[in-house]
Amino acid sequence: MPTPAKTSQAALAAIARELVEASGPDALTVGAVAQRAGIKPPSLYKHFVDRSALLKAVEIDVLHELEAHLRRETKGADHKSRLKAMARAYRRFGTTAPNRYRVIYSGNAFIDPEIREACLYSAQPLFEELRAAGIAEQRILPVSRTLVPFLHGFVIMEIGSAFNLGGDIEEAFETGLETILAGV
Repeated sequence: MPTPAKTSQAALAAIARELVEASGPDALTVGAVAQRAGIKPPSLYKHFVDRSALLKAVEIDVLHELEAHLRRETKGADHKSRLKAMARAYRRFGTTAPNRYRVIYSGNAFIDPEIREACLYSAQPLFEELRAAGIAEQRILPVSRTLVPFLHGFVIMEIGSAFNLGGDIEEAFETGLETILAGV
C-alpha cells in the first residue's frame, strides 16, 4: 500500500507563490519548495513535473488574481472613468507586489494553452469595459493591444526604477492613459 502524500499540489503551489512573492521568480526552485514543504525534492515531482510547472501554476494563479482585482477596483460613472480606474488598478497591482507581477506574461502563453486561457481570463474585465464603451467587437482586441502594453511597460519600468530622467511619474502615467483613451 503506497504511503499517503504529505502535501498537496495546491499546498506546493502556494509555497511556490510565497517564494516568488518574497524573492522573485528566480528564487523559485524545486529544492526551495520541497524544503519549505518538509519533503524531499523527488516527492515534489509527484505533483509537478519540474520548476516550469511550478512557475506555471503561480502565473495562472496571479493572472486569476489580477482579473478579480480589476473587477473589484473598476468603478466610475461612465466608461472613461471606469477604464481609467481599471488602468490605475492594474498599475497598483503591479507596483504593490513587484515580484508577484513579474511572474505574469512569461511568454509561455504562445506555447501553453492553459497560460493563454488564463491571460484571456485576466483580460475579460477590459474587454467587457470596452464593449460597454461602445467599441466595435473587431476593435476590442486592437485597443486592448494598445492599452495593455502601455500599462505593462509602465509597470515594468516603474518597478525596475527605470524612470530616472526626472519629471512627475504620476503625470506621465496619466498623460499616457489620456492619450490612449482619447480614441475610445
